[in-house]
Amino acid sequence: MKRFTKWFVLKTIPNWQNTSDQEVRSRYGIVGGWTSIVVNIVLSIVKIVIAVFTGSVSLIADAIHTLSDVATSVVILWSFHIAAKPADEKHPFGHGRMEAISTIVVAVILIYVGIELGKSGVHRILNPTEISATWPVMFIIVLTIIIKEGLGRISRELSQMIKSSALEADFWHHRIDAISSILVLIAFAGQRLGVLWLDGVMGLGVSLMIVWTGWLIIRNGIDDLLGTSPDKDFVDDVRKTALAFDGVIDVHDLIVHQYGQNMVMSMHVAMDERLSFKVAHRLGTIVGLEIDCIYNTHTTVHIDPVNSDSEIREIKG
Repeated sequence: MKRFTKWFVLKTIPNWQNTSDQEVRSRYGIVGGWTSIVVNIVLSIVKIVIAVFTGSVSLIADAIHTLSDVATSVVILWSFHIAAKPADEKHPFGHGRMEAISTIVVAVILIYVGIELGKSGVHRILNPTEISATWPVMFIIVLTIIIKEGLGRISRELSQMIKSSALEADFWHHRIDAISSILVLIAFAGQRLGVLWLDGVMGLGVSLMIVWTGWLIIRNGIDDLLGTSPDKDFVDDVRKTALAFDGVIDVHDLIVHQYGQNMVMSMHVAMDERLSFKVAHRLGTIVGLEIDCIYNTHTTVHIDPVNSDSEIREIKG
């Protein structure tokens, strides 16, 4: 699947390797979104037809879940379109956080759908009904499971290429859809064994799975909006880069803000106060430019003058 995804990206996204470019990054989201929309429309139609034919509430729940994937893909398309807009006066660091907002929207849709389907599952448990579970129908459902799992893997591989929480949420939407179809198969097997209430139980199981996944996705999206502590390895690498310059004694109070692909960073750099203001300022500028070049950031360097040899030794120790 990874080879197919790479080939697919190569054919559909110009300059695909430059994932630090927000415009290229947005093309990944647009390609993934349109692929999901087309496939999910076809699958939802197939499932709805089968659900009407069989009368299965769990399959109806599964079909509606697949159809909801279309809505989430539209949200993702919209968010990547907005995220691709350049920085402006009101948004000096661009619109990259629209991805995090779309992640939360996708999760809210998931939770709402899950709650509604849970109600249907409880009703079917209390009022079990016989459904038609033929082998050809079960075979078609197996095919939809394979297709959804493949679509989910494409979304995950795209998300890993550009480190996108929105596409990762789309992956989980596809994965849960495949799992819910498996539960439908279990419900159909129960029907053939005369266990009529199993259809409602599987429908309820699908709904609980959807709600739980939605909550996990919301939590990750909120973290992206609120901001999280930078990775320790990243902080260590930045410190080593700055300390490699002669005249830099210590680096501390490193703060990172993420706006999609735009990373804004500030840091304090300790220097000997005996350096002239001009030299210290030039050194701080060079350190910031070097970090910007290596880590693709917008870095502000604050210079801390160290006022004695003892203080310098204390910092180094």
